[in-house]
Amino acid sequence: MPLGSHANVYNTCLLILRERGFKMHVEGELDDDGCYPADLLWIAEKDGFRFMGDNPIELLGLVGIYDHVRPSEDRPYWWRKEGEDVWQQIMSAAFPEPEPEPDGGGA
Repeated sequence: MPLGSHANVYNTCLLILRERGFKMHVEGELDDDGCYPADLLWIAEKDGFRFMGDNPIELLGLVGIYDHVRPSEDRPYWWRKEGEDVWQQIMSAAFPEPEPEPDGGGA
């Protein structure tokens, strides 16, 4: 069964982050009807590092980068991984440039 990005996964992500020792909070303002805002900013912090995402799934993904890199200090671009432009490769494969039409040679 596939797993997708949906609100029903949020609590699992938050539980994982809590178990990993992250302190979390959310920023935003209630809308005019007193409902939760749609544009919340989810924040997790630990050991001087701060992660911000539009939802708990993004937040856990950013922490996954932290777990993979294991930076010793918070310095600019500590998260950057050098290598091929995989994003561009995937996008080019999904949306190839159309082949030019052969010139008919006449009008």
